[in-house]
Order: sequence, then structure tokens, then C-alpha cells
Amino acid sequence: MERRTAYLRPDEIRAELSKTPIMYLPLGPVEWHAPHLPVGTDPIHAERAALAASENTGGLVYPTLYWGTERERSPELLDWIGLEQGQYVVGMDFTLGGLPSHYASEDVFGLVIREQLRLIFSWPVQIVVIISGHGATNHMQVLERIAAEYSAEHHRVMVVLPFVRDAQGVLRVGHASRIETSTIMHLAPASVKIDQLPPIGKPLQNVEWAIVDFSTFAGQPAPERTVSADDDPRLSSKSEGEMIFKAAVAHIIELVNNEKENFIL
Repeated sequence: MERRTAYLRPDEIRAELSKTPIMYLPLGPVEWHAPHLPVGTDPIHAERAALAASENTGGLVYPTLYWGTERERSPELLDWIGLEQGQYVVGMDFTLGGLPSHYASEDVFGLVIREQLRLIFSWPVQIVVIISGHGATNHMQVLERIAAEYSAEHHRVMVVLPFVRDAQGVLRVGHASRIETSTIMHLAPASVKIDQLPPIGKPLQNVEWAIVDFSTFAGQPAPERTVSADDDPRLSSKSEGEMIFKAAVAHIIELVNNEKENFIL
């Protein structure tokens, strides 16, 4: 059945929410993801995860919010990426020749999320599942803070990422590197152009491409400040992306189904 609320009539929305009062809210900013990926990588990923999860759990999917926020990079991360520590750089906007990302200011982002939740809960919804394709620290803190406030009142708001941690509990996801590239190859193959990157064998400098591998984010950058071989986007594949995506959706389904048992009246 159609689960996108924008395509449903009021009677269809009421009927589904009377059975399963869950609304998925996918979101993420318009953001530079190197020259080989679309700028809507994060919200596209979130939307597809929401649609796939809702097929299992029931509920509906609200129109995707192309919104997100970022902060200035810390001196430590600037060094790990290969930039001077005194520079003022927000998010991924440090490469030459790239289009600036559309990051909302943190306070405006919080207002948008709070108002969006108020509107969603004006319908017969008991649980909102925010799926964020963007995992910036301050972005997630805003979402989790507002979710905690709502959940402490009468409604339940969950915040999840469409990724899965490894066996050690580590989220081994970089930016525009192998996992994101493989995932978008699976979800929107026509939007991925690996040939926009140099051929394999030429190192990818973080500063030049604004591709940051998970090791760099974890404070273990390569001495040359290049993308690590095991997180190189040029090694991505649709089959790997399908496997990653299915695992992430299965994790979201498990979380939501557990919440249904504990919360829905």
C-alpha cells in the first residue's frame, strides 16, 4: 500500500493511523557529498529507510524534511582532516570548488523540528520515528533533546540513524566514503558517478575532495591525510549497498516493533 502521506487522502490516513499510530519523519540536509554523490544523499537515504521500515511495522511516512545543521570543526578534527587548526570551517564545507552545503543554524533547526512534531501530533499519532540520514554531533543532539522533551510528556519520539554499528558497537561510517557511496548506488544508482573521482591508485586527499573516512573521524587519520584504502568510495558496489541498507532497515524495524509493544495504547 501507499505509505507516503502526501499521496494519501484523509480517509486513508485515518484508517492506517487507527491501526498503527506511527509516523516516520525522514530528514537530512542538502549537503556536499563530494563530486560523485548527490547533495540529497542524507535525506534520500532516510526516506528510503523510512518507507522500507514502515512496510513491516505499519504506520505512515511524512514528507521528507531537507533540513539539518552542523557546527564549526574542532581544532583536532581540522588537523585530522589536514587543515590548519585556526580555520573556521562548518561541516563539510572545506573543499575548493564545492557547492556550499545548506546547513540551517542550530536554533532555527530546533524550531523547525519542534513545530513539525507539533503538527504531526495533531493527527492521531502516538509514535514519531525520526530517521536522520545525517549524523553530525550537534544535529543529533538537537533531535535527541527535543525527542526527550516530547517523550517525557505524552508522546513518544524516537531518533534513529539508517546505519548499523559493528560487533564492537562502533559506527564505522565516514562521509561520502565507501558505505554512503555503496548505499546510494543501491538506492539511486543514476545519481552516482564514480568517474568524477580520480582512478584507483591515486590517493584521495581529504581536503581536496571532502571525503572523510571513518578512521579520520575517529581520530586515527592517515599520515598523509588521505582516505583509507578500506573506506575508499571507488571500491563501492550496489551489492554491498543493498546488504548495508537491508541490515540498517532490519535494525530500525526491531527498534520500532519493540516500541510498539511498550508504548502504543
